[in-house]
Amino acid sequence: MSKIIAIYGKTCCLKSDVARAVSRLTGYKLASRGEAVTTQALMKKVSSGNEVDLTFHNQLDEDTRSMLSWPDPVLILESRFIDAVLNKHEDIFYVHVTSSDEVRHERWAHRREEGGGRTRQIGDGVAQRDSDDEKLRMQLYPDAAEIKPHMSIDTTEGDAYGYAIQIWSEFTGEDLHHLAVSGDQVMDKKQTKGLKPGPAAGTVAIYNALRNPFGGYITDDESGRKVFIHKSAVASAGLDELHKGQRVVYQIVEDGFGGFRAADVQNE
Repeated sequence: MSKIIAIYGKTCCLKSDVARAVSRLTGYKLASRGEAVTTQALMKKVSSGNEVDLTFHNQLDEDTRSMLSWPDPVLILESRFIDAVLNKHEDIFYVHVTSSDEVRHERWAHRREEGGGRTRQIGDGVAQRDSDDEKLRMQLYPDAAEIKPHMSIDTTEGDAYGYAIQIWSEFTGEDLHHLAVSGDQVMDKKQTKGLKPGPAAGTVAIYNALRNPFGGYITDDESGRKVFIHKSAVASAGLDELHKGQRVVYQIVEDGFGGFRAADVQNE
């Protein structure tokens, strides 16, 4: 199985939202190449990615390709040009995200309005961004062959978590469509009372990597609360399995849903 999920598409097609949803759903790392370009453009006070020095883009591409050698069992990479950046590499699971131009325009306007005019979007609109992106693509990757994606997803309707479930189900062969995940869930604060980010120790209460929620829970020594651990965190730590009653040390980290989860787990 490939270790890289590469998500690409035009601006305002929800590719970033979908990539974040895959990361939150699975616990695997996400790297967004476009965020680095946007930050550079804002720092340079330019309105387009093709106004950013090409040496910056080239170095960013090299840094992105170096991620292929990272020890993580799965990485999620997302950007407008990730298909071209990884064009000559094999064993990449490509996901092409599209959306209707009308909805993309609506999303652009909504983000501008929602941010009160302050937004990380660069450019004067969807059409301008599309034009600038095509010019930049020809500058950076004139010889990049067109690839056939493993999945093509139209995000004109629907939510990012629904698409994330589709992607992960196709990527792993696990049928996750039964998961009722919609939007950013809010964890019951009573269940997280006493937990705080940082090093911790505890006892495995239950663990099953094959059934929902595809992981288990560790009873935290200090708070007495149960901390969720996804199977991806166990695999990333180089462990094959966890067993009820097993003593472990780990890091408590924010889970993106208003609660906490366990990471960097090791035998005590």
